[in-house]
Amino acid sequence: MAIQPPLRLPGGVFYGWVIVAVSFWGNWITAPLNPVVFSIFIVPIRQDLGVTLGTLAWCITFRQISAGISAPFLGRFVDKYGPRWVGVICAAWAGSCLIALSQVTNIWMMYSVFFISGFSGFGVFGGGQILTGVPPANWFIVKRGRAVSYAQMGGGLGTASWVVISSVLVTTIGWRNAWLMNGLLIAGTLIPMYGFLMRRRPEDVGLYPDGADAPVIDVAAARPIGTSQPAKAAGPVEVNFTLREATRTWALWLITIAFMFHTFATNGVLFLRVPFWQSLGVAAPLIGLAVASDPFVVMLCTLLFGYMAERVPVRLITASGGAWRALSMVPLLLGRAGGSWVFGHNIIWGIGSAGMGTGQNLVIPAYFGRVSQGAIRGYTAPIMIGAGALSAPLVGFLSDAGVPPTLIFSIAGVMMAIAGGIFLFVQPPAPPVRTEAAQAAAEAAARAS
Repeated sequence: MAIQPPLRLPGGVFYGWVIVAVSFWGNWITAPLNPVVFSIFIVPIRQDLGVTLGTLAWCITFRQISAGISAPFLGRFVDKYGPRWVGVICAAWAGSCLIALSQVTNIWMMYSVFFISGFSGFGVFGGGQILTGVPPANWFIVKRGRAVSYAQMGGGLGTASWVVISSVLVTTIGWRNAWLMNGLLIAGTLIPMYGFLMRRRPEDVGLYPDGADAPVIDVAAARPIGTSQPAKAAGPVEVNFTLREATRTWALWLITIAFMFHTFATNGVLFLRVPFWQSLGVAAPLIGLAVASDPFVVMLCTLLFGYMAERVPVRLITASGGAWRALSMVPLLLGRAGGSWVFGHNIIWGIGSAGMGTGQNLVIPAYFGRVSQGAIRGYTAPIMIGAGALSAPLVGFLSDAGVPPTLIFSIAGVMMAIAGGIFLFVQPPAPPVRTEAAQAAAEAAARAS
């Protein structure tokens, strides 16, 4: 990719904040694709198509399966070509899929559209936010924590606001026209924003990360060939692993296992907790209000954890997220019907969500660098997304088989505690030692990308 003249903004504002704003909007506007907002459409779709809740639940599973299939390719494309035109194509794809949902007449058409929509890469939970997570991490190193947290807040705000917006739309214009409007908004805003504003990395436009005056030194490239210690660098440094090098580290696989446990437990709890509260006799409006508080807690804590990540090792923040998530099972296990218990679960759950979400967006660039982070995230995403896709159907099967919800919540709590505990022991890997041939190959790959 050819390097352009320096891209300067009036007032000396670093262009990376434009990237953050576009990523924020991408997370916000594509929130209708996530399972929480989809739940608003369940009742009218069931009535219109005449399907059961279990049958409709497979829509999300099919979408996660296709998202897992596409993630490795999407990650490589974002590394090599940047998120600009990849994002344009994916935004058109996502918008078209939502428009198509407004025209379905049977469950098999809905399954097909949901499956196809997963290839867009937008609105995918469980490690699949490549198009909105990789760009801000590429543009910042020193201020990466706050930059990524600002972008990530778009997802929390989008979930909270689109639950309300979709409820109004479904009530006033119907679920089909609501999907149509959502699709037009996604395509109509994301296509021009990604096309005109998004860029891959600051070096492509004559800038440096964080708006610095000096380039960042790649410790792996600066390491003398055949030695065990990196060369001393006078300026800012980072370590850039290739995908092959990253897969040879214990750190990557421990991170993947931890997030796999977390994603599996998360989707199971999300599927089961509302029916569980209903079985206890908790009023539906109270449940809705408590669930709606969750995204706001996530937003506030995401901002806090983002700033903390610039001073505290990201592994400790992620570990705390797992601990908070495990603690959030206590109100469920006590089985109380009071509103304070429902709110207590959602508040503690939201704190844990922010901690784990911050880790998912920061740990890969922090441990393995910017150059191949899309490929690395895409390589591990199918494992995490696949775990989430299998969780809800399995929990549904266990519930139908008579397994007590409290036992499922207990298992989920243990898995979340294990996920957080793993991060206590995940240290950043040592910079790779490369032969001359390996170093030449890494430099050629970086130039090609």
